[in-house]
Amino acid sequence: MPSRGQEITNQFIEGARSSSTAPWKVAVKPFRVAPKVYFVGNSYVSAYLVDTSEGLILIDTVMFGSVYMTLESIRLLGFDPLNLKHIMLSHCHPDHDGGAEAIRQYTGAEIWLSAIDAEFKTFTDKVQRETPSMNPSYEPTRFYDDTKLMEFGDVAIQTYLTPAHTPGNTSFLIASPDEQGKTLTAAMHGGPGPISVNEEYMAKHNLTMDDLRKQFMEDGYEKLKPLHVDIELPSHPPLGNMLDRVPADRMDYSPHVDPEAWVRFLDARIPRIYNYDPNWRQNS
Repeated sequence: MPSRGQEITNQFIEGARSSSTAPWKVAVKPFRVAPKVYFVGNSYVSAYLVDTSEGLILIDTVMFGSVYMTLESIRLLGFDPLNLKHIMLSHCHPDHDGGAEAIRQYTGAEIWLSAIDAEFKTFTDKVQRETPSMNPSYEPTRFYDDTKLMEFGDVAIQTYLTPAHTPGNTSFLIASPDEQGKTLTAAMHGGPGPISVNEEYMAKHNLTMDDLRKQFMEDGYEKLKPLHVDIELPSHPPLGNMLDRVPADRMDYSPHVDPEAWVRFLDARIPRIYNYDPNWRQNS
């Protein structure tokens, strides 16, 4: 039998392939994961809808070919996609931001990205221009400021720059009240997978793989681990076995409440960066 790590790698490869060529194969009915947060992604990559009294927020968009499913998931939850005010992107990889421009054009929502990834995006855009791509390019209209807590009515979102997966990879802490008024916090690490910073960018900024590993551990692990998190939101469902916990009542988020899950996730995933193999795709 394959190891758990190999099993996840296989899921990623197949999920990425299906998301690009046959998105319906990875379709997942939406469900609630926190008091004001809903899963609207697919079985390969996550997207989260945040319901606030000041409008809807979408964290990541999944791939361009899945946009129609993302919008339909929002509708199935009883929300109107035209009430979407903000698209907050964790990083500039097409499985997370591929649908940003299409959704922006449809809803008029503002697109958020870290300023660092906005600069890094020029390198990924260059790659897309040189290889066949169906992802419409976009320009972010807002940039994160990690020194400020963002409040949208009764929902608060704090961003954290957690570089290395991409230079401007961003993680999120979302606080929202439950039915009794108690605040629960949900957190998503924006990119706990292998470092994907290309050599051209690294050369321009005089970075080495050791530098990136150090950034990954300091900002993506040591800075995030002390946070109190009630609900861990994986950026890809296989990383947290999220879909295995969905109850019959898809509005019941209680199976996702686990104050120990965040630390378990970080302890299991992040230190693996020290053993990162640049050829992991070829070797898997």
